[in-house]
Amino acid sequence: MIRSMTGYSSGRHETPEFSLSVSLKGTNHRFLDARLRLPTALESLEQDLRRLVTETVARGHVEMTISFDRLGARTLQLNEQMLEGYVAACEGLRQRFGTIAPPDPVALLHIPGMIVGSGEDLPAEALERIRAALQSMVRQALADFVEMRAVEGRALETDLRTRLARIKTLVASVQELASRAPALYRRRLEERLEELLEPAAGSAQLEPGRLAQEVLYLASRSDISEELTRLASHLEQAASLLDEATEVGKKLDFLLQEMNREANTILSKTTDVPEAGPEVARQAIEIKTEIEKLREQAQNIE
Repeated sequence: MIRSMTGYSSGRHETPEFSLSVSLKGTNHRFLDARLRLPTALESLEQDLRRLVTETVARGHVEMTISFDRLGARTLQLNEQMLEGYVAACEGLRQRFGTIAPPDPVALLHIPGMIVGSGEDLPAEALERIRAALQSMVRQALADFVEMRAVEGRALETDLRTRLARIKTLVASVQELASRAPALYRRRLEERLEELLEPAAGSAQLEPGRLAQEVLYLASRSDISEELTRLASHLEQAASLLDEATEVGKKLDFLLQEMNREANTILSKTTDVPEAGPEVARQAIEIKTEIEKLREQAQNIE
């Protein structure tokens, strides 16, 4: 079963002592890129939370944001040293330029770090309770996150299998057209030789052996049997990959690169095939188009 790299989940936990909230957002990324945002008071818990993410998610850009509030009555303190610094800076600007208004006390109080709660450092016992609650909440948020990615993954899988089946049909059609190439080459050569030999019809004849050699040479130049065989093999491998659970996106992207290479070769080899050439080219281009759409989808698979 495949999973998308796109997902979102959130959670909240409240006690009489504190409240916690977590939000998780996932987007595409070549590797696992986990970004955690925690309040200063909980920074010591970052490694534990990062471990939970890496144990659950294999690939993608994952943003985790943790919010924390201590509940109940709290004594607030003014950071007087910071306040004096801001006031002195404003006074310096006013003296230098003469047009700076006195600092607004309300605006100063909104500066981050100007007002702090007493005892901002959490006691060890409180921190341990927060750790336990936070880990439980994050585990649940990660489970919801993975489930959402799995739901999107099922939709992706349906689309991928449909496109793989379409390519398989096109490959079979190209194979049937390519099998007619020797007969088409022979007919074109015969027609051209007859035109050239027509003025001397009584003294020249077509040499069947020589004609067969030329047909074989031309047909070998446009032979795409190996490319079609490899393309069919890649299609089977891609279908099997969708049943796996790990690193599906990376493996599928590699296979699709190989499939695109085979499609390019088929296109270049068959452009001059008589009569069937334009149709082979059209279908080869359609194969390349489907492969490109598959590659776009594979970029979103974990």
